[in-house]
Amino acid sequence: MARFGWKSFVGGILLGSVGLELMRDKGADKVFTAIGTGVLVAKDWVMERVEKVSLRATDICADAKVKADAYLEKKKSSCCGKDCCSRGQDD
Repeated sequence: MARFGWKSFVGGILLGSVGLELMRDKGADKVFTAIGTGVLVAKDWVMERVEKVSLRATDICADAKVKADAYLEKKKSSCCGKDCCSRGQDD
């Protein structure tokens, strides 16, 4: 665990005091509002992209399942059916 000395404590107090003064300032409201707006817009942009990727992933999985089923069915139908060939037989 890291040890912090009295300098770190004093630095934290000063930084906290400056932060409180900034939050009380009327001009800071505009800055905080702009930052909040930017965060919300970025969140919406990210969520749109996540939704698109999710839909594409679902489509890809469905296509892969169809192709895998067709491949297995083809292998099953081309199997000779003897005991020496276990490909395509259900367990």
